[in-house]
Amino acid sequence: MKSLDEILEASTRQENVTGDWYQFQWSPDISTGELLNIGVGFKDLSGNLDILMLDYFERISCLYGKDMEFQLELACNVARELAFSHTVSDSVLLTPQIKLTKKGFAQGRTSSEVLDNLYKNTVSLGRKIRKGNKNRFSPVSRDTAYASLKDKLKEKLGIEYAKHVPDDPFEKITDHGVSHNLFLPYKKKNGVATLISTAYSDVQRVKCNLFDGYRDIDIAANLKKIDANAIFLVLPDDTLKQETQIEIENEIDKFIWLLKPHNLYVESDVDTDHLATEISSWCHEAA
Repeated sequence: MKSLDEILEASTRQENVTGDWYQFQWSPDISTGELLNIGVGFKDLSGNLDILMLDYFERISCLYGKDMEFQLELACNVARELAFSHTVSDSVLLTPQIKLTKKGFAQGRTSSEVLDNLYKNTVSLGRKIRKGNKNRFSPVSRDTAYASLKDKLKEKLGIEYAKHVPDDPFEKITDHGVSHNLFLPYKKKNGVATLISTAYSDVQRVKCNLFDGYRDIDIAANLKKIDANAIFLVLPDDTLKQETQIEIENEIDKFIWLLKPHNLYVESDVDTDHLATEISSWCHEAA
């Protein structure tokens, strides 16, 4: 006889997800009013919002110069956080330069599949310049990994999914008048976890991502007085240049070594299927 979890999992695998999709648009210069697509969102019928933002900024330099890359990255980070802090139901002006526009109905096998297709078809700035190398390394953003892991965790966690994966992966915590918006996508009794992508060819960016992830966990642990916390790392695949791969591995080794006194659980993998299994195990472990 099948368990309730098995029945629910089979139902999840068979049915398409349906909902509304949204377009993130950014105006680099308010005076000209020009709008650029910088990301997409998908809200399913249960109200869950998933987002995939631009994570490749080099093309903007062809239009506005190299200095504009930083502004574009900042706009994407702001758009992501503001979207999760709003109750998204229709088009909304997130800032004077960032719009979230409701575009209409969308469906697919999973939320991550819907987002991936919408992103490829509408975010032209995300199309990387190819140089004829079929094995060229492709970075994996935190947004991409998070959306993929959500679909896998719905199957692995079953009816306990909502208990461990909040609708909003960001949590706002205020300490002494200072507000912190922390990326804490997973939780359990007496513990929270964050997700960090190290799947980049830019070692400096990897170091920044590691620092940001540790900061979020450290602030949460100190202010919430919890100690069963974890960090999950998405690793680059073997198409990354070997010398860069070694540099990133060294940075991760140093990162894990520095975390040892803080009693943090750390797991890393290039395969999100395996990472989803590790996250699921962490969620079920007693605090």
